[in-house]
Amino acid sequence: MIRTHRSQLRQAIAGTLAAFLAIAPVFGEKADRKIKAEIFGIEGDANQGQGTFRLSRDVRITQGTLRITADRADVRTTEDEQYFAVLTAKPVCFRQRTDNGSWAQGVAERVEYDSQRGIVELFGSANLFVGDDETRANYIVYNTQLGTYEARDSKDRKTQGKGVTFVLQPREKEEKPAAAAPGTAAATAPAASGAAAAAVGEDPGKAAAPKALPKPAKPIVVQTNPPKRNEPAFSRCA
Repeated sequence: MIRTHRSQLRQAIAGTLAAFLAIAPVFGEKADRKIKAEIFGIEGDANQGQGTFRLSRDVRITQGTLRITADRADVRTTEDEQYFAVLTAKPVCFRQRTDNGSWAQGVAERVEYDSQRGIVELFGSANLFVGDDETRANYIVYNTQLGTYEARDSKDRKTQGKGVTFVLQPREKEEKPAAAAPGTAAATAPAASGAAAAAVGEDPGKAAAPKALPKPAKPIVVQTNPPKRNEPAFSRCA
């Protein structure tokens, strides 16, 4: 293990990780993949030959909108220019903007992040928001690439705890147009079309029905900053 002066350590970590992580993809918001990852800590040890880093105090992993903060972190880089990080704190805070413009935000006592697979695992008193939907469990795994997540009492499914809680916000329902009243112009239009078709010798049953205009797609509303969570578990998350 190589110990360096604090300033030298920061330069060594920044230089080595930049080489390893410059093209490492972090799935979620696609723009994040084009931004290099930065890992910061006030103090730490580094073994550049093995590609391992141990950091403590005000630890931060950032890449675009991805941000993970913790008290301690063990980071291992891989030969294919990816990295795996284990972070601990009370709590570790995770956040990243999703491709639909909302945010994924999570807290836990320990977080493991695999940059190659885009997988975030939250252990111990885990709480995850994806948009406004909330999940609470002792273990949550979130796939930032697919936007899917699972929750249970333990990773190995062998430990029983308090169970899993999902809090789902109501979805807006699309209003269907009201049916036309009998005798109105809208109600008699199909019959008139059938009569016109019969007049020209066509089968009234084959008269073309009026086509509904396609509804315009809802615009994506991008939230520049993550929403402020009032839950106590998020009180230490910047």
